[in-house]
This record gives sequence, C-alpha cells and structure tokens, in this order.
Amino acid sequence: MSQPESGASDASDSTGQEDTDAAVDSATATGSAEAPDEEAEPLLAPVDTTTTTTPGSAEIAAESGGTLRVAVEAESDGLNPAANNFAASAYAMVYPMFDPVAYFDTEGNWVPYLAESFTRIDDGTVWHMKLREGVRFHDGTELDADDVIATIEAQLADPVISLVYRNTIDAGQFIRKLDQYTVEMRLANPSARFPLVMTSQLGMVLPSEWLQRARQDQTLNQMPVGQGPFMIESRVQDEKTVLVRNPDYWVADRFDIHLDRIEVYPITDMAIAAERLAAGELDVVITTNAEATLIMRETGDVRTIENVRADEGFAVINSQRPPFDDIRARQALTFAADRDAYVALIRQGTSPPADTMFHPDLVWHNPEVKQETNMGERAGPLVESYCADHPGNCSGGRINMDLTFGGPSVENTRIAEVQAHAWEDYFNVELVEVPQDKLINDAVLGNFNVVNWRQFGAISPDNDILWLECSSVGFIALNFPRYCDPERDELMYESRGSDDLDRRVEIWHRVAEMIRDAYTYIFYYHTNWAIGARDNVHNVCGQVSPDGAELLCNNSGRVLLHGVWLS
Repeated sequence: MSQPESGASDASDSTGQEDTDAAVDSATATGSAEAPDEEAEPLLAPVDTTTTTTPGSAEIAAESGGTLRVAVEAESDGLNPAANNFAASAYAMVYPMFDPVAYFDTEGNWVPYLAESFTRIDDGTVWHMKLREGVRFHDGTELDADDVIATIEAQLADPVISLVYRNTIDAGQFIRKLDQYTVEMRLANPSARFPLVMTSQLGMVLPSEWLQRARQDQTLNQMPVGQGPFMIESRVQDEKTVLVRNPDYWVADRFDIHLDRIEVYPITDMAIAAERLAAGELDVVITTNAEATLIMRETGDVRTIENVRADEGFAVINSQRPPFDDIRARQALTFAADRDAYVALIRQGTSPPADTMFHPDLVWHNPEVKQETNMGERAGPLVESYCADHPGNCSGGRINMDLTFGGPSVENTRIAEVQAHAWEDYFNVELVEVPQDKLINDAVLGNFNVVNWRQFGAISPDNDILWLECSSVGFIALNFPRYCDPERDELMYESRGSDDLDRRVEIWHRVAEMIRDAYTYIFYYHTNWAIGARDNVHNVCGQVSPDGAELLCNNSGRVLLHGVWLS
C-alpha cells in the first residue's frame, strides 16, 4: 500500500535536495556527494543510488547464529497479507515470514520465487502460474493451488486490499485451479508484466485452513503462518515483533539462513533510533528521516545503503471536496507552496526535489515537466477570483482549508508548519493531526482537504496505475485525489499491455504532463530511503532468489533479510 506521512519518517515520508546530490556516497567518512554521471543511460527501474559494503566483507566467512535488531519507523495494524495494509515498515516483518511468488532482480525484472514459472498467454489477458512443489508452511502443511486461491479470495473480500485488484482482474473469474500446483489468472486488460504485481503483499500466500480460522479470530492477524525462512515467535504491537529461524525452510538446501532471530522495533523518532544504532543497541535502521540519515552517515562504524530513485513525498489535494473541487484553488495552493524551504529545512540536503513522480535518472522522467511551486505572485489573483465566487469558503480574503498529517510526531508537525507558513498569505490553514491508522482511513475515505503522503516509486510504472486510474475512485478510493481522467486511463492501460519501450516512455511522459495540469499533487522531493547497518552486519544487499538471481536491494525501504549474517 501507499505510505502516509508517518511519525517515524517525515510527515509525508518525503525528502528533497538538489539533483547533484542524487549520488551520495554514504560509505565515505564525510558522507559527501558524488557528481552524477551525465553520460549514464537512463534507468528502467529505481535501483539503488548508493549501495555500499563493508570493506573486506567478501573475505569474512559467513557465521551462523545471532539476533538481528531492526528499527522501523512505524507499526502495522497486523501482519496478515490478506487482511492488513502493508507499508514499508511492515515488510521488514513480513518478508522474512513470507516468500512472495515473484520478486525482482537488480535490473528491476520480475523473477520467479515461490512460483516455479509464469506463462503469458497470447496478449497477456491470461497468465498461468505454476508453484514449486514441496514447499511447506510453518504449520507443516504443503503449499498448493488451493492456498493461492484461498488467499486471493480473502484479499478480494477485504474492502481496501480488493481495491488493488479493481480494473486489473476479470471480475467473472479471476483465478481458477488447473492442477494441484498451477492456477490460471484472467485480467481485465492485457498485461505484459503481470508478475510484478505479485512481488509484494499480493504475492504472499497463506494456508487455506489458517485463513478459515483467521476469519473467525482476528487476533490471528498478528501471528500469521507463512512459509519463509523465519516464523513469528511473539509480537507486542507498537513495541517488538520477534521472528525465529524456520528449521524446515523449504529452500535451505540452496542457501543458508544464518541468523537465529530477528527483532523488529517500531520507533517513531528515527533520530533516536539512529543514535541507538550508533551506540550499538541496534543493528539495522530503515528510515526516510533526514536527521537520522545524517547521524548514520556520520557514525564511523555504520554504513548506509541509500536509494533516492524510488517513491516521492508530496501533498495530495482532494479534488472532490471544497474548496479544491475548483481548479483555481488547487492551482493557487500549488503556486504558493514553498518547495525550496521544504527541501532546505526538512530534507537537509539528503535527497533531491521532485518535479514529477519519476526521478530524473529514470527513463520515465519527463524533463519538460517542472513543479510549479515558489510562484506566490500567481496565487493571489486565483484566490481573489475563487473567493468572489465562493465567499462562504473564504475568510479575510483567504481560502479556508485543512492540512491533515500523522502524529503525534515532532517531525510531521514541523513539516505541516513549514507548509502552512508558505500558504498563509492566501489560505487559512487548519492543522489536523490524526493517529497513523486513522490517517490511512481518512485518506481512502476522502476525509481531508490536503494530506501529506509518500507514494509511487514502483519498479514498473504499471504498478502505479492503481493510484491514478478512474476505477480507483469511489466511496473507498486508492486514487487519493479522487480525480478521474479517462484519457489518462486509456494511455496507462496501453502501456501496461505493451512491450514497446519507446511507446511506453512516450506514454508516461504524457501522463506526467496530465498530472501536472490536473493540480492534484504538490511534489516536494524524491524520498531518500536509507538503510543503516553496523559494520558487523553482512549481506544486507546480495540476496538471491531460489534460482540464484541476485535481487534488488532497498526498493522503497523494502529489504530482504534472509541472507544476512553477523560477525
């Protein structure tokens, strides 16, 4: 799912800085920036900006045992992939427990994982997925097609998770069993890369028998049964989740699982988490917080793995609720926004400012599209015109609005205050702080004027379509601005079904223009996801699939931990 501004990261989990800072080499003692390679070919996927390893770690023999202590910036309401909404912090807990049916390699291509193979039929409206045989869940039962079908049916029954499937699946019969280990999936539109959808929460499979019990006892959502290298031992929500090594891991004959135990701690103040990492009280910290990133860069026995090419931090404008159902109000808010101050004060030079939903290193980025902020002089006439037509929505010649953010969080409050200060000449801004779980509910229900958020950054832009398409607008909506553009939908669906890279690039350049012209997002920065690890933590990157493919590390803070060892 998408990310609200969490109390552990920036209120919108956003970041910003100059483009020249996009290649920060955090392995150096000073943490200074390297100049980007202007001759480099544009990338297709948001691969790591700076992936560093401990010097000489290749010569250190892998050791068995030990406990990996991991800090994340927020908690999850549960760990059931068929009932709970996963953000980046949840993946630190669930990826060790669940092997997804597919994952992506270092180039951003999908590769089979729990599945043995995927077969595309004709134009890609039908896909066959064959599971690996002999995979056993933590409860000893064998994984088969019935488990996949039961899991997907449970996801389709969930009011929020089901939205992800909307307009992707054939509502008549999305999935059916072909044999004990093979299922057929029918899509509403052609998809040339459908397995990418199954690389995260939607690709995690639960035992069908356990799902039946979980429907009757929702407390089981905190203690799910997977088939991954670790299984859950205990969980105290908002305090600690403990995972222990699975002694009967189905793929242990292909690579070793060295750790005995993983402890995950949600810590809302990530600067404190970074200080605990520096003191040796934690082993790994996963964060977007700028202050925490700077602390980790400056700690001698800590290295960072940073990625600024993934998701973006921005303000979402609700286009279906006054005053922003009028484009003049949306334009004025955008023009009056001070992205420069936001980047300088909040991001502190840790990540680049954003103009669109794609980092400039990516082939999807349209260099002609610029974010229209820091243009306060253009806001005044629009506000005057709007207030003349809608005096009931204005006071003192300014438009009345609310800005919603997650809390309690010192960082999120600071972000909201920076934003409100930029808008105060033209808007009467009421700051609304809500708890994290309520913030997500308010966003999907449209109970906001403007909300700070972090989103996009998928390995393929195909996977970001659900945040933009018309079918994601409804009583419950994943298209958070609730803005429908049928022409934009038609273009995005064409891209999803196409193998023509040039045409797909052309389409997403046009989509960027359409997003700009709708004035539904105010982009501030490209999020810097930083993974800080002490120098006795090895192989944070370098994880491999069951077939030996090296896997992408630090995709929007998502990192696999099954191959880590401690020295």
